[in-house]
Amino acid sequence: MRLYNTLTRSLEEFTPDTGAGVGIYQCGPTVYWSQQLGNLRAYVLVDFFVRSLELHSYATLLVRNYTDVGHLSGDNEGDADKGVDRMEKASARESLTPLQIADKYIEQFETDTTLLRIKKPNASPRATEHIEEMIAMVQALLDKGYAYQTDLAIYFDISKKEDYTKLSGQTLEDLTAGMGHGEITDTNKKNSSDFSLWFFKAGSHIHALQTWKNPFSETEGFPGWHIECSAMSKKYLGSTFDIHIGGVEHIPIHHTNEIAQSEAANDAPLANFWL
Repeated sequence: MRLYNTLTRSLEEFTPDTGAGVGIYQCGPTVYWSQQLGNLRAYVLVDFFVRSLELHSYATLLVRNYTDVGHLSGDNEGDADKGVDRMEKASARESLTPLQIADKYIEQFETDTTLLRIKKPNASPRATEHIEEMIAMVQALLDKGYAYQTDLAIYFDISKKEDYTKLSGQTLEDLTAGMGHGEITDTNKKNSSDFSLWFFKAGSHIHALQTWKNPFSETEGFPGWHIECSAMSKKYLGSTFDIHIGGVEHIPIHHTNEIAQSEAANDAPLANFWL
């Protein structure tokens, strides 16, 4: 079987990293709203792919997460560190707690995927149930000098990762082009493209609904969107696994940041194939 690897931009012969089976991580839904047909198409395609692997006698271990905190609305504008938390936005819209919102739309998602005959993943971790793992990874990045702290957040310093844009093929100049026109939320960021690992309940997030105690500050906080996938994939698949799957729109930001923080924290490649 040959797969197109976004990381190398080439078709490559696929062989699992270990004989234990094919480890796959798929970025799952942010459970703040109903999934429309275009969203569900992605899960159908992955189901076809997993079934194809199994048809070729590969054992598979599919992990698909639920994001129920930390995904800010600014990602639609190319900056995943600004805007409001989608779960809080839904909470205000429906007069329900973020937990009730998550439960409601996870149940709906699972009903929809069952009707589409999509096989259940081997694990469906929820971000809010893995805060300890995220805190541990953020602490590792601080200890290794890849991250720094301000009064508002903890950021990954992209200047410390020489191959930061290897997945997207962009240059840092591409990433910073056009910046400076929006609101500057933290003037203590070292580089405009540094991304958040952890937000504190301060500044624009002073009224955040979902926050946790942490070793970084007396102020409670919540994880950035990207660190969630890195922490959950490591817990269920290890530091390096076979295949990472997600939407093409995630290449320049979400997946790029996952790679940077995971490789820096774990001293190992994150995934061998990016689909």
